[in-house]
Amino acid sequence: MTLETMDTPLRLVIDDTARDPSAKIWYALPGGYVDVPLDALDADPGSEQEADLDHLTALIVDCAPESEHDRYAGALRDVRYMVRQMQREGIVGCSLGMHYADDGSSAVSVFTVALRDIEWAPPKLTAVRAVSLRECPENVALLTLPGGRPGAVSDTLVTMPALVGMPAQELYQCNLYVPAPSGVQLAVLTLSTTAVGSRKHYRELMEGMAYTVSFNDPMPEIERAARGDDDGGGDRIRDSITADFG
Repeated sequence: MTLETMDTPLRLVIDDTARDPSAKIWYALPGGYVDVPLDALDADPGSEQEADLDHLTALIVDCAPESEHDRYAGALRDVRYMVRQMQREGIVGCSLGMHYADDGSSAVSVFTVALRDIEWAPPKLTAVRAVSLRECPENVALLTLPGGRPGAVSDTLVTMPALVGMPAQELYQCNLYVPAPSGVQLAVLTLSTTAVGSRKHYRELMEGMAYTVSFNDPMPEIERAARGDDDGGGDRIRDSITADFG
């Protein structure tokens, strides 16, 4: 579910995944993010989807200069391998963001959502444990989400080592931890970007996003608000989301 903030009116763009009957978690993203189709990039061997992906890969490689074919093919294989690893780690959503930084340059970010099964514990204890188990927890804060639900957030700067043709660089990473009310699942929302100068903006964005996370389908209430038969709920939804994202 993507959010576009404007003065008036507030415009919500509902992604098709919000109506997926198999969905286990819902959240709103600010404008400027595009979903990465993880399932499509990790098709089952021998499936029609894999054949379509192979065909698309071949088209992309053919568009490159002949001398670059092997490099492009290798990069695409790496993408498919990375997607497979992400799914093994419980990542159920991935989006790429493109925004303008304060200095006018382009700021690119990667946003992922992982849903992990855990042993039962009180949700507040789970939130505290999750944020404290980070190797280098910094700027830690506990959140009180709608309905009194707990959450936690932390962020940090890490230095990525130099690679062939690429110098070492700093990476900003912000993590949200939102336990499910059942106490047996934990959502981990992560944003990573090299635009370290915009870390305050990204931290505020992630904290706002935490207030939109739901483990129950919010669509019926949103659709009632859109129809105007919710006794003022539309105003509450609008005001709530505007407050979350500033």
